[in-house]
Amino acid sequence: MAGHISQPRPLQLARHCANSKVRTATPLAAGRVGAVGALAVPWDTRASTMAHPEKSSSDRTPSLPRDRPAVLVAGLGIALFLFIPVVLYLLVAQPRLAGGSLGWALGAGVALMLGHRFLARPYMRWARLRKCLWCGRVPPREAVPVLLETGKGSLQARCCARHRPPTLRFFGFTHTWRWPLRLAIFVPLLLLVATMAAAALGVASPAALAGVTDLFRLSVGLAVNLAAWGYLAHRRGGEAPSAAREGTRVAFPAHNFFLLGVGPLLWIFRLVGIWWIWIGARGLAGL
Repeated sequence: MAGHISQPRPLQLARHCANSKVRTATPLAAGRVGAVGALAVPWDTRASTMAHPEKSSSDRTPSLPRDRPAVLVAGLGIALFLFIPVVLYLLVAQPRLAGGSLGWALGAGVALMLGHRFLARPYMRWARLRKCLWCGRVPPREAVPVLLETGKGSLQARCCARHRPPTLRFFGFTHTWRWPLRLAIFVPLLLLVATMAAAALGVASPAALAGVTDLFRLSVGLAVNLAAWGYLAHRRGGEAPSAAREGTRVAFPAHNFFLLGVGPLLWIFRLVGIWWIWIGARGLAGL
C-alpha cells in the first residue's frame, strides 16, 4: 500500500543486534560488580556486594556474619593465646643464650607483648559475633548480645544466654577493682622489665633479679586470683533487660578475653595463680 513503507532488511538486522546487546549488558555488568565485591570481603553480605541481587532483603542483610568452622574460630583463638605464656616464660624463666645474656629474652618478650595486640584485635573483631564471650562456644547457644565499653569505644559481642550474667558480673567486678588490679599487675611488671634490663647490662645482681621475679609472681598470682574468685560475690544485675543496651566497662584490654573465653581464662588464672603465689612466697621467704 501507499501508506506502508517497508524498512530495508539491513536496517532491521542492525536494530535487532542493538536490542540484544542492551538486554545482555546489564546482567553481565551486575555479575562482575557482585563478583568483585564478594572477592574483596568474603564475609561482607551487604546488598551492594552481593553477587545475587535477586535474593530477598533478609538474605542480603543478615545480622550475623557468615558461618566459619568452629575448629577455625577456636583454633585461631588458642594460637593467639599462646603468645601470653610464651611472654611470661621469657620474662619469668629468663632463659639465657650460650653467652649468658638476658637481652634476647627481654627483647623478645617485650616485642611479643607489644605486637600481640596487632593480631589479637583483628581476631576479636572477626570472632566477637561468632563465639560466646564467656565459654568460647561456636556459635553461642541461644545467643544474646553483650555491649562492652572499651577504651577504643563500644564493642558488640555475643554469649550464650545463661552466660550473660557471669560475664557482666566479671566485667563489673574488674572495673570496680580496676586500680588495685592494675597496680598489682603492671607495677611489678615494669619493675621486672627494668631489673632484667639492668641485669643484662651488669648493673643488677642475680639475687636482686631473683627477688623481683618472685615479687612479680606473688603479686600477679594474688591479682588474678582476686579477679577469678572475687566476681562471684559481685552484684551487677546481669539479668536486667537494660544491661545489653547500657554496656559494661572493660578495665583491661578486651581482645585478650575473646581468645579462649572469659570462663576458661579464669580457670587458668586460678590454677597458675595459686602456683605462682606458692613459688613467689617461698622465694621471698628464702631471701
